[in-house]
Amino acid sequence: MNVSSKNSLDFLRLTAALFVLYSHQYALLGLAEPSFFGWNSFGGAGVTVFFFLSGMLVWLSWARDPNLRRFFQRRSLRIFPALWVIVLITIFVLGPILTTVSLPEYFRSNDTWRYLTTAMLFPRNILPGVFEKNPYPYAVNGSLWTLPVEYLCYLMVAVVGSIWQRWRLVGPALTLIAAALLATYAPIIVGDRFSPHFEMIAIFWWGALYGYSTASPRGHFQDRYWLIGSIIAAALIFSLLGSRGTERMAMLLCAAMSVVLAQRTNFGARLTDRLGDLSYGIYIYAFPVQQVLIYWSRDAGLSFGLLFFLSVVITFVLAYFSWHLIEYQALRLKPRARAAT
Repeated sequence: MNVSSKNSLDFLRLTAALFVLYSHQYALLGLAEPSFFGWNSFGGAGVTVFFFLSGMLVWLSWARDPNLRRFFQRRSLRIFPALWVIVLITIFVLGPILTTVSLPEYFRSNDTWRYLTTAMLFPRNILPGVFEKNPYPYAVNGSLWTLPVEYLCYLMVAVVGSIWQRWRLVGPALTLIAAALLATYAPIIVGDRFSPHFEMIAIFWWGALYGYSTASPRGHFQDRYWLIGSIIAAALIFSLLGSRGTERMAMLLCAAMSVVLAQRTNFGARLTDRLGDLSYGIYIYAFPVQQVLIYWSRDAGLSFGLLFFLSVVITFVLAYFSWHLIEYQALRLKPRARAAT
């Protein structure tokens, strides 16, 4: 969805992607990531914005055309084409150039071919002999962990939207409350490693409920009571339960306020309407670009500022071509909603 001429949502996405790039520049150099007001890293702040905004837009997309086939066609055309390209480039271009093992050994390794599953949202992060001596070793594209979480949220929208077609608010309201509870208690069962995954699912459903509230007709008292009640219940769960309640609630409020501001202004459109929506390209290309620059500059003594500048410039160029040659062309194939009869 590209509505940047009416608002600054594309610009907000671009800013969020740059937050992630900036935060990763520290982590990939073996440095502590800078804190975003003590609540999270800048990368965590960027991802939070992505998920809240995605929840809003994806729910609105479903509400406009609640057809399963067309819904998943639209979602898949946004996620997969650019992802497939970066995965193939990573395996068949970056890997052979950068690996420290022989090419026959590289292509015989199971890790090389397992990496193909990343293109189907089962991320692998290791290619044989690639980035093994970097400060953050072996990690090829750590940013891609969010994509299966994102697509899982799409599946949830389809299921919830299909089940609760008659009572549309009940679905997202109850799902938000359940997601808030999972964000608190599921990591206790499956481990802290998955804490960000469950937290982002909850953020997505906060965005979905916000999307519902902005598009729903006014004056429906039953809906209004459901909306207020679910917001209060989810907010209490999200902010009071668990060890990170205050931090994640603060991040949620920042993301929500950023989206509201971006909706009400169009200054960002002056940039994004000219360049295109580069946010996804920046997100999926930045990590390997940064790792390559760090790998090639190990003995050159380049400063943090120069590495960051080069990462931004190169990633912007790749994202520009990704948008205009791949993403935008794929989105032109999106099916249109059938006219009401």
